[in-house]
Amino acid sequence: TFSSTRPEFTIGMFKSHAERVRAYIEDPSIGLRRVESVLDAAHALSLQCRRNLAVRRLDRKAQEERALRAAQPPPDPYRTIHPKREYEEPDLRRVPLEPDEDVLLFIRDHNPFLAPWERDLLTIVHEEAQYFIPQIETKIMNEGWASFWHYQIMNALELPEDMRLEFLVHHHRVLQPHPGGLNPYHLGFTIWKHIYESHGGEGGDLRRPSAGRDALFAVRESERDRSFLRRFLSEQLIRELGLFEYAEKNRDIVVTEVADDEGWEKIRDSLLRSVGMAAVPVIKVLDSDFEGSRALLLGHEYDGRELDLEHAEKTLGFTYRLWGRPVLLDTVIEGTPCYLVFNDEGLSQRKKG
Repeated sequence: TFSSTRPEFTIGMFKSHAERVRAYIEDPSIGLRRVESVLDAAHALSLQCRRNLAVRRLDRKAQEERALRAAQPPPDPYRTIHPKREYEEPDLRRVPLEPDEDVLLFIRDHNPFLAPWERDLLTIVHEEAQYFIPQIETKIMNEGWASFWHYQIMNALELPEDMRLEFLVHHHRVLQPHPGGLNPYHLGFTIWKHIYESHGGEGGDLRRPSAGRDALFAVRESERDRSFLRRFLSEQLIRELGLFEYAEKNRDIVVTEVADDEGWEKIRDSLLRSVGMAAVPVIKVLDSDFEGSRALLLGHEYDGRELDLEHAEKTLGFTYRLWGRPVLLDTVIEGTPCYLVFNDEGLSQRKKG
């Protein structure tokens, strides 16, 4: 998860970014307001980027070759009796040829009207987002890990009773469950403790190698919040944590799932859809010249969750600021596929087709 962050260069990267931003602010031809305007817009799109860096990104030539292969009719053993399928040549002039997750970088690379300093600011925001995304993806693990080891270290110190009591008070305040919400410290601590104890670590000395300690480090090395919860948030733990699912119905808050034999998996799966980058809608660039008007067409990967229209309006407004032409978002509103359109008149909704 953190392999791409290059921690040895992090401080230098942030210093370099700060110096470049400061130089643009102090430039009389640019100034603070213009810099802030671009940065605000860029930050609104900073998490619309590639989510799995392990998947190799194809270059333009490889994408064209794949498009040509996909356009070929599939083998048909009954081709002598079936009507011949016509070959439909793909439009290789389309940009992007395949949906592009890196919305911010796409705008940087394909809007010819951006000034060099604006392109540089988009690069800065993208690079800093790449540093923070792994932390977003491991928040529950990280907070739980810190709390677990803090607890173990303080217990191993054999503190005087008054100091130990003070520590326990602060520790329990940090881990206190949040009514109607989720405390990542509490959830993470409970799961790490369960992993350690389930590998025979209960009552052991964590300063010495053991199966329990090895299990902790193995999980930390290979998981992120979603896989961590999927693997280790069991029915037993969900009941122990008192987790349930609720929703608003007719202006009332009602409990929709409890941790029984059928409901615990639904609670876990709902949680998986709200942690890390799973809470951020997946938006991709589909076309940079939609309907021949240089409008930017974006696509929302609808997974049953509709967009918050207030946030969508603001984000599309920022996208319009950076693209400079109308922006359309292919999405679903109230169960109906449609386009959200943002132009110089603001946000509007348009039917598809």
